[in-house]
Amino acid sequence: MSETPNTPLLVDTDHLGRILAASLPAGVRAAELFIESRLTLGIETRDTDPASGFPRVERGWETGAHLRRFSEGRHESFILDSPEPGTLEALALHPQAVTVDWLSDRPKLGVPPAQTLRPEARLDQAAPSSEAGPWSSPWLTAALSALETWRDRLRRHAAGAGFTTRISGSLEARIQEILVLATGKDPARDTRPSLDATLHLEIARHGTRSEARERLCARSLDDLVAMTQGDALVRLFERAVEGLDADAPPSGTMPVIFASPSGGFLLHEICGHLLEADHILRGDSPFVASRGEAIAPAILTLADDGSMAGMRGSLLYDDEGVAARRTPLILQGTLVGFLSDRLTSFATQGISTGNGRRQSYRDTPMPRMTNLVIEPGPSHPDEILAGTSSGLFVTRLGRGRVDPATGRFALAVEEGYRVVSGRVDAPVRGAVLRGRAADLLLAIDAIGNDPQADRGAPLCVKGDQAVPFGIMQPTLRVGSMTVSGPER
Repeated sequence: MSETPNTPLLVDTDHLGRILAASLPAGVRAAELFIESRLTLGIETRDTDPASGFPRVERGWETGAHLRRFSEGRHESFILDSPEPGTLEALALHPQAVTVDWLSDRPKLGVPPAQTLRPEARLDQAAPSSEAGPWSSPWLTAALSALETWRDRLRRHAAGAGFTTRISGSLEARIQEILVLATGKDPARDTRPSLDATLHLEIARHGTRSEARERLCARSLDDLVAMTQGDALVRLFERAVEGLDADAPPSGTMPVIFASPSGGFLLHEICGHLLEADHILRGDSPFVASRGEAIAPAILTLADDGSMAGMRGSLLYDDEGVAARRTPLILQGTLVGFLSDRLTSFATQGISTGNGRRQSYRDTPMPRMTNLVIEPGPSHPDEILAGTSSGLFVTRLGRGRVDPATGRFALAVEEGYRVVSGRVDAPVRGAVLRGRAADLLLAIDAIGNDPQADRGAPLCVKGDQAVPFGIMQPTLRVGSMTVSGPER
């Protein structure tokens, strides 16, 4: 990544698109050029010796392009770092030569430039030349001030209760700007700002220690500051205190209630991944032959929706230039759809659902979820809790794993409580949820009328690629689920 400000990348979309179409070799039916500009700023601060160099600030800016050519049953990929207009044209015309020295000069293209060109697309919002945003001095000053304010508030809470503390915090700001040119399609452009904050609190008193972590996401620094004006920091401190006296988790088969929006991460793992079309086409999913069948109670309706405004996974276009949309997956308990990209659209009647996503221009897109949306049910969350005599109440999930072929999963509970006589009781630490996806979906027996968006910063990890996604989920209860302690 470059530390030196660079000029924006200018792309004549009409001219480059004509080159892309005119240079298709025999047997190649389509081509797609993905161009990306990405600006990042990372800030890390912690309670430590000032000589250790905190706070730390790291800036990065990079551009790149990824050309794919599609033939029957296969595709070829060509990657170009730090493109310029001339080298982009050469990539479109002669991709096999992207590492040859002559690319440093403007190539002879064989396609005459148009007399009247369309306006050039500027990939400049994600460039250091921008006077606002994460590379600007005022933004950095405001971000450092926000981090220090959050740490001071946490220190005051802890000192008032007689605790010693260690506090660390980080901010990661990103602006990703993409341009997708595909043969036979209009150019697609999207700008995606994001800001993730992480606060880690360790408290100690009389030799006993506990810790808690909070991750928040927003589209701007102002939005993030507004989020922490409420109870986010107070709740972080309370969770650390609760951890001092947390019980061992219950063990066995029992009802589990997922407070809104905590259960969305679980359903992302067992539905979002298992309903991706690449798994379906390879036969690596328990739902391969289940389309049109009831796989859950009729109270469950679940969709992927990348078009929702303001959600973490929202897009104008996916990374193949397909417009974001709502894709129903489970409709009143019946499996009705899958998530696909261009290569796996055979599973979705030959049309991509707009879920082709990649971590960067260096990666090939795969079908991935954008925003998991669970429609509200008929029950009030208090009624669901009151109707549960005993079990586990989950308010935050941690890391987990799922086997796509079998649907078996194990997922850690980061914050949970015993349910006793229809009320939330003592906190527990170390609970792990286990089971099979097909069994869990059928065991959902109550859904609340209180959908909320997850304000955290979840990441979907697949094939060593991580992309952000969003969650909109009401309270839900799984009537029977296996709960155990962590593996030894």
